[in-house]
Amino acid sequence: MSLVEVVVLGSIIGGIWALVASGFSLVFGVARILNFAHGTYFALGAYVAIVANAALQNVMPEWLSLIFSILFSIFVVGLAGVAIYHVCIRPVRDYEVMVILVTLAIALLFEEILLAIFRDVSVSVPSLVSGVVNVAGIPIPYTRILALVVAVVVILLLDRFISTTRTGKEILATSQDVEAAMLVGIDVERVYRIVMFISAMLAALAGVLYAQIYAVNPQTALRVLIYAFAIVILGGLGSVRGSIIAAFIIGFMQVAVSIALEARWSEIVAMVAIIAILIVRPKGLMGVE
Repeated sequence: MSLVEVVVLGSIIGGIWALVASGFSLVFGVARILNFAHGTYFALGAYVAIVANAALQNVMPEWLSLIFSILFSIFVVGLAGVAIYHVCIRPVRDYEVMVILVTLAIALLFEEILLAIFRDVSVSVPSLVSGVVNVAGIPIPYTRILALVVAVVVILLLDRFISTTRTGKEILATSQDVEAAMLVGIDVERVYRIVMFISAMLAALAGVLYAQIYAVNPQTALRVLIYAFAIVILGGLGSVRGSIIAAFIIGFMQVAVSIALEARWSEIVAMVAIIAILIVRPKGLMGVE
């Protein structure tokens, strides 16, 4: 095992986890909602893209159908996130325990729906690129390089959107003080809808990128939720930047353990490390008490 291998491969999986965790953390930071259906958006992103691509392959060129399917999937899952918020989360938003129970029930419901439709079979999204490049003697498929580039660009765009646009500043204001935001004329419900839309789209994009490298099945949603929750706890609840840093830490740890031991040990070691860190620093890396 070389340091370069851990850094390169860890950055790729860390970038995907960062997309998932930043959306999860954004929703909690702004709306104070622990959305346990977040992993569902990840799985739906992959499955919707797969179904849409299969339907469109006969009516347009393969590369165009794949691009359109991915964009369609991200948008549709974003709308699904808003719909789930309005129908299921908003009525119980003021009751934290109920929010957790409702969103967890939604996650389990969608898992059963996906199992009924697709069975317990792992599937992948076709890759947009092919070929391999050597990085310090390590063969890295272009698919993985593309996933890292897309993840980093989207994270940077999200940061710029929040810090420079009017809507982004409304999101920041709402996250800091809801009542004050309402007093200055900010439509808080509109902000919540936007945040839910962005969060679901980030998870869907992560699902598509993940499914191009590995594969997804109906149980992937809950596994991803566990990782997302662990990462945002480690990074600090409500801190998007903390979640991004924690995601890359977990990515490096996963790869190092997978190479040194076996892949099945990576999740165990990651969770043990998170518990140890939180015992020493309960608020996480960049969170507040």
